[in-house]
Amino acid sequence: MTELNNAEYVLTTTRSVRKRLDLERPVERAVVEECLDIALQAPNGSNLNTWKWVLVDDAATIGKIAELYNLAMDDFIASLGEATGDNYQGAHIPGFENIGDSVDYLRQHLAEVPVVAFPLLAGRTEGASVFYQASMWGSILQSVWSFFLALRSRGMGSAWTTAHLQREQEFAELLGIPAEYTQTGLFPVAYTLGTEFKKAWRVPVSEMASWNHFEFSTAGGDHA
Repeated sequence: MTELNNAEYVLTTTRSVRKRLDLERPVERAVVEECLDIALQAPNGSNLNTWKWVLVDDAATIGKIAELYNLAMDDFIASLGEATGDNYQGAHIPGFENIGDSVDYLRQHLAEVPVVAFPLLAGRTEGASVFYQASMWGSILQSVWSFFLALRSRGMGSAWTTAHLQREQEFAELLGIPAEYTQTGLFPVAYTLGTEFKKAWRVPVSEMASWNHFEFSTAGGDHA
């Protein structure tokens, strides 16, 4: 059994990949569809299969996607105001200094990515109850992560991005997505430069889990 066929290894080393996407190696449609076939085995609400996936490998369309993505990123950065650099909420996270470079790299090279995937859900979340929203997201996020894992097991990778939703309507017009569908992310797909990836820093379980009752410090320092 190779490491990429070891479930625990794949689960703990599947990263959002940007700088190590191989922008020169073609990606076969059959491989992407094979990964998607695996992803569609993920659980979804009432097994209704309300998801749709738009897969883009036309270079001209990917070029337009990259242009819109950069505009959406500019919108997002502008929305942060002073909450950038050392003021960003994640600035204290180990390795944070590398994230900006990685995000910037994808901005510069998105037009060169061989495939871009857009998972969609039927319906909209605006004004919906918490139950309905949770049911919707709970009917697609598992599938997307299974897609990532399937890619990883085949020496491929992606990056979880949502910034394009700053311009969701423009992307819908570009790709012909009906108004009643919700875009859940934009995922570049490519083979990776090498397949060795490490575990990432995470808050330990001892600080993230409590048994039988909420036992965590709140923002104000109180305990529930």
